[in-house]
Amino acid sequence: MYSIKQGQLLMGALPLADITIYYIDIRAFGKGFEEFYQQSKAMGVEFVKGKIANITEKENGNLILRHENIETGNIDEAEHDLVVLSVGILPNSEMTSLFKNETLETDEYNYIKQVDEMISPAKTSIEGVFVAGSASWPMDIPDSILSAGAASAESASYINKIKS
Repeated sequence: MYSIKQGQLLMGALPLADITIYYIDIRAFGKGFEEFYQQSKAMGVEFVKGKIANITEKENGNLILRHENIETGNIDEAEHDLVVLSVGILPNSEMTSLFKNETLETDEYNYIKQVDEMISPAKTSIEGVFVAGSASWPMDIPDSILSAGAASAESASYINKIKS
């Protein structure tokens, strides 16, 4: 979604720009995300389902991007004047090693596990340790803000409880 947003912003600033997004999976999972993706396509952003294999530079400075087009099965090449590589998000695998005497539980994708996602979304498997933002799963900015609010409320409640 971040790459799609950047493509849309660029199309708004440079309407004659040719923008191509090479992707393996479109993760348009949030509210309004599919519409945002469709709007980008309507604005002229081209989407190619393909795996990038190689990028070489021509004498004029342009870049030749060699890729496998997953939909056709062909190995294709395309010339671009600029290539931006954007990768997916991965969990921080070092988080669990921060705690010596207790185990910070993770989910099946290695994100920090929320003990009770519906009632106390910031609580973790360690008392007094709270999670917020994309440490618990990939999320957009509005969800990150809500998550941070929940974590700060849980933290304040915890501090009041131990002070009493």
